This record gives sequence, C-alpha cells and structure tokens, in this order.
Amino acid sequence: MRLAAFDLDGTLLNEENRISEANAAALRSLLARGVVCAAATARGYRAAMRLFAEHGITPAAIASGGADVRLADGAVVQQVELPGGFLHALAEISDREGWNITFAGAERTLRRQAELPDWLQTPRPSIQVVPHLAGADLSGLLTALVEADPGHLSLAALEPWRAEVAMRTAITFSGHTLLTFTSATADKGTALRALAAALDIDPADTVAFGDSDVDLPMFAVAGTAVAMANGTGEAKAAARIIAPPANEDGVAKVTHDLWG
Repeated sequence: MRLAAFDLDGTLLNEENRISEANAAALRSLLARGVVCAAATARGYRAAMRLFAEHGITPAAIASGGADVRLADGAVVQQVELPGGFLHALAEISDREGWNITFAGAERTLRRQAELPDWLQTPRPSIQVVPHLAGADLSGLLTALVEADPGHLSLAALEPWRAEVAMRTAITFSGHTLLTFTSATADKGTALRALAAALDIDPADTVAFGDSDVDLPMFAVAGTAVAMANGTGEAKAAARIIAPPANEDGVAKVTHDLWG
C-alpha cells in the first residue's frame, strides 16, 4: 500500500478541529516508510494545508472535494472549475435564503456570512468574508460548501445544472450537514485516480479513510476503504474496515494495523 488518502472532518480531525499528536505521528511514520499521504477534503487547498503545517507535515492534496489535486510539493495535477452560471444561481439562492456558504478557488476562499466567523479570528489575505454575494467575483471557483438542508425546496432551482454539477453531503463533527458542490467530472474518486496516476501508483495499492457520502467515490477507487465508526451508514457499508471514532485516534490505530 503506497498511497493513503485521509478525509479531514470526522476522520483525521478531532472535535477540536485539529490533528491529534497520535494521528500526526502515524502520518509521519507512513511518510518515513515512503507511503504518500494525501489530505482528501471538501476544504480548499490552503485551508487544508494549514492544519498540517503545525505538525511539520506537507501532504499531497485532494482538495475542494476532488476538484483540486496537487502533489506534496504543491505541483498541480488537475483543477476543475464549477460552471460560472451555476455559481451565480447558487449565490442568488444563498443571498435570498441567508445561507452561510464557502467557495474555494485554487488560491482564495470566498465566504458569505453576515458576521466574521469564529474560526477566522485573524483576517487572512486569501479569505474574503462578505454579507452577500451580489456583485462578488465568482470566477475560478472549484467547490462550494453550503450550510443548508439537502431537502430544502430552493435547491430545486439548481436542477438544470444536474448534468454538470454534483451535489454530495458531508457531516461535520457537530452533526450538521454540509452540501458540497463540484463539477460533475470532479470527486474524491476521480481525484484519487488522478493522483495515483501522477505518482505511477496502482489504485489497488491505495487506502482511503472517510466518514460520509462525499467519500464514497474515493472508496470505490481505493484498494482498501476504511470508514470511521462515527461515519454514516452508507460509508460504513462501503468500507472493508471500520476504524475507531475520530475522537479516539481511529486513523492512528488502523494505520498501525495495516502497516505495523
């Protein structure tokens, strides 16, 4: 097993939104063995990398729900943008419904929220927070994360984009559902396949860790799929291995079992 891909929220991260020292040590051990480690997340690339920086780890990336794939040195493997028309339609709905929404581009993040979010204590040049999206620059965006119910009636207005845009769900540690939107040609599965190809690794020699619907395409590609005990029923049904919960360092325990 030469490549390990880790979902972040609900998988590698604990309830404090951090990588525990046990999980960080497990990743360092894999890297020392020559195993490629990749962050596989709906978050944008920069936001994901910040979580690893404090541990001195620089992983490869399957970011923006699979729309942004990069090697550990930051070299881009592929990036797939959302259609501009869809972005404007989603922005209009979000402004009307008052939804919090985060758009991630290759190098920037755009957040619609009435007030500065708690997690952004210090302003960052790469993150723009606006109270509404009318007139905002929506070019070059790769994914959208929407804090809304997947059954909300307003989502019906996005039906014309079904062939071009995929909607999946992810579960936060607090139990809230996030709707994730990417191009229909981009998901964690296509991204894992692209990353493996760029590294000349057979997908059969990959391991994928996850906990929710957004991880299922990755599970379908990986040679070994690992779902967290705190994951959804669908994720656990699709996995070969069930890991202990994220809050109990399930990633560290399973990597020890698999690699010794």
